Amino acid sequence: MSETLRLPVTVSATRRPLPGRHEQLHAWAAELGAEASRVLGHLDSQVERHDDGAVTVALVFDSAATLAVWEASASRARCLAAADLLTDGAPAPVTVGRAQPSGAPPRWRTAVVVWAGLFPFSLLFTATAGPVVTTLPVLAQSLVTSMVLVPLAVYVGIPLVNAMLRRCGR
Repeated sequence: MSETLRLPVTVSATRRPLPGRHEQLHAWAAELGAEASRVLGHLDSQVERHDDGAVTVALVFDSAATLAVWEASASRARCLAAADLLTDGAPAPVTVGRAQPSGAPPRWRTAVVVWAGLFPFSLLFTATAGPVVTTLPVLAQSLVTSMVLVPLAVYVGIPLVNAMLRRCGR
């Protein structure tokens, strides 16, 4: 028995208002989101106002099939016709969501990044605090060492290593 994978689909378009129509375009965008929300399978609507008065509307549906229902609906056609009276030029659509999710990076890469983000701090900690920490009981040594090294690695080391890898294109 084969089951079809249903991935959410986002469709987004930016419209630029005619002079003096900024507020009306924003109200139209809110109405478009309200109309889309009546479609079974609609997940979210977002409206972003740009400094130049343009409005970007993003609609999220639970699947490409649900998006197709919305695109064929009479309410969408009415909304688009209303937008034509308020806007300059055609919308710039972008559809996202049909690609497979990227997933997590390979485990070997994660291990290398964690090691590279942890090792310098471990070396520095051992060189500076090692003589003091070794006088403590083993449980306390482990507790102190991990309390110092884990936050340093997580908040400083690993982000730096990831940023360096991004700059190198890896």
